[in-house]
Amino acid sequence: KLIRMYNKMAKTLIEFETLWYQAWVNSIETVKSGLQATLVIKHPDDGMRFHVNFDWEILQLIRETRCLDRMGGIEIPEAAKMVLLQEQKFKTYNHELSYFLKEYRRVTQNVKPIATNLMKPHIENLEFKMRPGLVVLTWTSMNIES
Repeated sequence: KLIRMYNKMAKTLIEFETLWYQAWVNSIETVKSGLQATLVIKHPDDGMRFHVNFDWEILQLIRETRCLDRMGGIEIPEAAKMVLLQEQKFKTYNHELSYFLKEYRRVTQNVKPIATNLMKPHIENLEFKMRPGLVVLTWTSMNIES
């Protein structure tokens, strides 16, 4: 009787593991689609401030892929491997963009009202240079550095 209960429990656990793995594999393409988002967005809910447009599910996919890879014996889909291989690139871009936007906010908020008109062309020029990140560049773009 104890052996039957053990076998039933093992079967249930294996079924759960298989279902979880299949759901994870099916979710990879959905998560990867987050890489097609532009780098920066203007968020209407907080006064049109700039924000880094990074989907945190990508980092979760990277962590899960790394864990499954370390476990061994589990087939990792190529799409997940490709995201894992670009982990450092995504983290670096996210960090650098976050720092840049934080500094942008700091500088623009510290402009005194008397100097607003003087600084306006410079701020507009900076926003013009940020435009590709709002419109064209995605997390998989090859020319982000430029």
